[in-house]
Parts: sequence; C-alpha cells; structure tokens
Amino acid sequence: MVRSSIDPIRPGASLILAWQIKQKHVVIIGGGFVAAGRLVNVLEADAKVTVICPDNEELSETVRQHLEDHSQTTRLVPREFQDSDLTTPFGEHMFTKVSPEASSTLTQEGYPSATATTTLESTLSQDEPLDDVVSGPAVDMVLSAIDDIPLSTHIYNLCKRLRIPVNIADVPPQCDFYFCSTHRDQSLQVAVSTSGKGPKLANLVRRHIADHLPNRVGEAIEQVGILRAKLRKMAPGPEVGPKRMGWMSRVCEQWRMEDLATLEEKSMEIVLSGFKDNVVFSYDQVQAKIADAESTEAETEKIESKVTTAGELTAEHTITKDTPTQKTPRLVLVGAGPGDPELLTLKAARLLEEADLVVADRLIPMEVIDLAKGEVRIAPKKRTVLVVEQKSSTADQETLSTAITSDNIQDQLNEWCLQGLREGKTVVRLKQGDPFIFGRGAEEILFFREHGFDAEVVPGISSALSAALSANVPLTHRGSSNQVVITTAQVKGGRLSDNFPVYDAQKTVVVLMGVGKAKEISEMMQTDLGWPANVPAVIVENAHCANERAMDATLSTLAQVVEEQKAVPPSVFVIGWAGSVLRQA
Repeated sequence: MVRSSIDPIRPGASLILAWQIKQKHVVIIGGGFVAAGRLVNVLEADAKVTVICPDNEELSETVRQHLEDHSQTTRLVPREFQDSDLTTPFGEHMFTKVSPEASSTLTQEGYPSATATTTLESTLSQDEPLDDVVSGPAVDMVLSAIDDIPLSTHIYNLCKRLRIPVNIADVPPQCDFYFCSTHRDQSLQVAVSTSGKGPKLANLVRRHIADHLPNRVGEAIEQVGILRAKLRKMAPGPEVGPKRMGWMSRVCEQWRMEDLATLEEKSMEIVLSGFKDNVVFSYDQVQAKIADAESTEAETEKIESKVTTAGELTAEHTITKDTPTQKTPRLVLVGAGPGDPELLTLKAARLLEEADLVVADRLIPMEVIDLAKGEVRIAPKKRTVLVVEQKSSTADQETLSTAITSDNIQDQLNEWCLQGLREGKTVVRLKQGDPFIFGRGAEEILFFREHGFDAEVVPGISSALSAALSANVPLTHRGSSNQVVITTAQVKGGRLSDNFPVYDAQKTVVVLMGVGKAKEISEMMQTDLGWPANVPAVIVENAHCANERAMDATLSTLAQVVEEQKAVPPSVFVIGWAGSVLRQA
C-alpha cells in the first residue's frame, strides 16, 4: 500500500488549551510573589479562589489587595495547609489553627507525618472508590507556590489520588500543566510555552510577538464578535452554518485589523447586507455607502429647510452654489489630555471635529480619537524588523536587526503632517497630555518652521499632574510636600535620565514613561540619591480612562508590583510621602 506524505509526529510538546475555569474552585497554597502571579491569572479567568497561607508569613502586596478587592470570589485561610482543604467547597474552609491533639500528627515543617492515620491520604486505599470518600468536586485545580519541597510533593501525591489537576511551582515533573507567558488584549490571548524549560525566554518571545501584532487587534476581535452575533441572529439555523463561516472568514481576510476595529452599528448593517448574495463589501465600499447615505440625508434636510410656497419665495430664499475657494493650510498641536474625552478643552474638541487630517499618538484612547470627523492616522508601534542582506554572490545571507525607534516614528508623523499641509488641509497633531510637557511639542514646531509652516498650540491636561489626582494623591500637602519634580525615565536614546532628584522629605517626584525601567529607578533612587526604601510609590496606569488602575507600592517594592500587576504604558509613578496622606484613608 502506498503511504501518503504526512508530517511526522514530533514528541515532547505540551497540549496547549484555553482552560475554562469560570466559577470553578481553585486552591492556591502560598502568598508570595509566585502566588501573586497565579492569583492574577485565575481571577482574570473568573475563578473562585481559596488562598492558604500561614498568618505568620507576609502576604504579597498584590495578593493582599486582590483579596480585599474581590471579596466575593476569594477567601484567605490563614493557617498551614491541611489535607481536608482539597475536599472542602469554596467558602467552607475552617480558619482555626491546628489543635494541639492534631499537631502530634504533623512534622516540624507542618505537613502530615508518615505515621499519621487521620489524614485524608491515609484514608484513600488504592482499591477504594473515590466517590465513597469525596462527595463532589470541591476543588477543581490546585496551585502550589511554596518553597517546601516535601509538603509540595505530599500535595502533588494527594491531588493525584483525588484526580485534581495540579501545578507545583518550579517542579516540572510534578505539574499536570504549565503556565504560559501570556499577552492579553481584551478577548485576544496569546500564550507562549517552553514546557517549563525557560520561563524567562517565554517572556521575551511573548513580548516580541506582542510588539508585532497589528494595531488595535483586540478592538478588532471585539467588533468581529458583535458582527458574528448579529449574523447568527439574522441567519440562524445549522443549514446556513457553512455559508456563515465561509462569509465571516472572507470578511476577516479582506479587511485590515485597523478597519475591523472601526466597525460600528451603521457599518455593520452595510456589511451584513451583503450576506444574502454572499458578497463581502470592502472597507472603502462601506465608507462610501455611509458617506452617500449621510450626504443624501443632509441634502434632503437642506432642501426641506429651503422649501417655501411660491408666494413666500424671496431673494433671500434663493439657493446658490458655494464658490470654490483655495484652502489655506493650518497646523495645530492639540493636547489630548490624560485620556478622558470630557477632560479635553472645548477648543480641542472643536478642532478635532473641524480637522481634515488628525495625526495622533498611539496611546491616545479611541474615545478621544473617535471625536475626529476627518481622516485619522495613528502612530505605529515600536518594533524590530529582521532584514536579510546579501553581502556577496557567494557569501551567506546575514540577518540584521533594524529597530523602529521613537525617532523613526516621529519622522513618520512629521511626514504625514507635511503631506496634509501641502494639500491645503487643516491638520491637527493630537498629542497625549500637554504638547509641551515631555511631548516633543517644541521640536515639532521647529521642524515645521524649517518647512515653512507655523503651528498653533492648544494646551492639554498633563497626566504628570492629573494622574496623582486620579489616584487620590495630593502632589503638595502641608507637612508632606512643598515641591513637585516632574521627570521622565526615557531620555534621548531610550536611556534612563541621570538627573533624578536627591531625597528631600518635602519633595514629590512624578516619573513619566517609567514602566520598563522600574527596577533601575528604584535602585538608583535608593542607592545613589538617598531615598528611603519605605517611601510610598503609587503607580497610576491609564489615568482617567475606563481601564484605570492605581497600585500601591514602596520604592523598594516598585519593580515587584509593576511585574506582579503587569503594569503597562501609559503609567505614571508618584513617589514621595504625600502618597500616604489620603490613600490610607
């Protein structure tokens, strides 16, 4: 028999799945740094979580805060692990410490001794059905995040008998599954696994992938989900299932991610109108149909407003065509504020509506950009492009790494603006915060002057000032702070600024763009500049936006909290004793 050519099996892989644990019971043993990461992962998957950690061990700041913030779905059991914890439903664990009588069956490390006869494991014989001992699946997953190897092994063996999936941190042979390094953008989750062999390398690969994802991919997925739900409602039934799937696949293939992200009620109706005839309208066709409909509607309203009876018609009712005029180019640098559209100035909002072209920074929220009525161009992401260079006809090809830096991106933005100005357009250069506070506004004005264009500037609220307010931190307060220093962690070339302020108990330091350099900032301020390790450091992420977060740390734990909480740009660090004035209340 002739064998078909198929890909060979490559053993050694892990089976990567998206595990649905919504409302399932997860037990986490431990309360430190590793436990904090596990807790974040399972809470984001909507699980119910029991954390077991002795009350004589310090809880991670992340664990403590999530236990406070998610009291309906988390429980803390402040004692040593007990075998019965794996057969106890969520919320029914006993909080009392081990009794003196029971303690005789425990070793010095606190786990059951080999001679104990009262532990759950000892009651489970190899021949006894589990259903006779365990009435129901009280625990659906166990995550051990402790350094006690004997106890971890005991927990692993117990889970095997109870058939509970278990992960023992840093012990791959005792893991039914591994945690992937995950990038999340709304419903999009990208997981990278090294099968437990190189967690740090998994992080590096994940960051590389995230940097190369299309712009607005998370928003695109959300809108496609809405479109699919509308299509299923419009064309229900399994008989049209293949047509639905094929048609939706063509929409996703033919539309760019950025365009899918802009789908809204009007455009979805037009897209769906093509399903009956199995036609996929392109983005440009949809925009043209919307423009035609709006033009027709506007013309109808205009005509209706001009209609009069013959006897009422006068010279002032006469409709004349506007005489074409030569448009004068106009450039305005507009501060977009920290993110909330309601914090825009009235002038900024008006200019967004009037602009022919809006050139925007990448991190400006779409709620602000959506106010623009004309064309919008958004800055690309920083990324690294691999270029293959043929050095000679006989030499091997050499792969070079070419970085697309902030300077490259700035050049692109400037070129877009120049293109619009040369076409006589009103161009709004939309900048995050305020154009003149670490916004490179003056650099852009000088650039455009060299090319014969003057710029207007509209101020915006800077997150350097407003982020602290949003997090309930007064930048100045009598007795705590009489001086504010605003600085950045990213100077030219991506280096950390070397002129951070020396310690002064009456000084508050606001650090912009510091997420990627939290460890360096923390070490430098403590080692070289005399700042105490316990001075408050508040991390404010996406200030004034719907997804805003404020995270408490100290200068010594700043990097740890950034890593545990997976803080992302744009984030602001507020460092100083003023951080403890109101946030303790």
